[in-house]
Amino acid sequence: MVVDRSNVKYSEEADDPYAGDEADEEKLIQEIGLENVNSIVDGFLDASSRVVHSPLDDAYLDAFHTNCLIECEPEFLMGDFGTNPDIDDKQPIPLQDALEKAKPFLMAYEGIQSQEEWEEAVKEATERVPLWEKVIDQYCGPDRITAKKQQQELERVAKTIPNSAPASVKQFANRAVLSLQSNPGWGFDKKFQFMDKLAREVSQQYS
Repeated sequence: MVVDRSNVKYSEEADDPYAGDEADEEKLIQEIGLENVNSIVDGFLDASSRVVHSPLDDAYLDAFHTNCLIECEPEFLMGDFGTNPDIDDKQPIPLQDALEKAKPFLMAYEGIQSQEEWEEAVKEATERVPLWEKVIDQYCGPDRITAKKQQQELERVAKTIPNSAPASVKQFANRAVLSLQSNPGWGFDKKFQFMDKLAREVSQQYS
């Protein structure tokens, strides 16, 4: 009996997926069945990935981390191109309304053909909301504030620099505020600590 290996799962990253004796492989498939062989392969790949990290997985996690640093920062979260409800200090529309508004585009982009498929996709997206709330809290903190309030608070700290400080120092403080607001890699707590430290040290020197 000749066994068709086309349905046997192998790691796409493996250089030689046919490691071992092919005759033994065919015998195993005949004895326990193709489905069970694939279950063994899945288990082996899962166990090996836990022991030996793939460079591809590490690169993916690093890219995901960088993306979260950017997307979870308020001023970078844009619902529509050219608008930013956070900078405008307006509450974003509810998720269901946002999905319905983007329905024609999403259906075309995802290849959704029927209303039933659409409802299933909406259900799946809704079920992921609690998970994404945890991700956002991890990167932004539960006490995050809007981008507009961030800007106002940083500017308030910068203005505490005494008038006796040179103009160049004040200009540097203003540029620091702009730089901090343009840095999605820091949470607001770190930005505020940096600005507060800068203002205190300058104030001590020129008071």
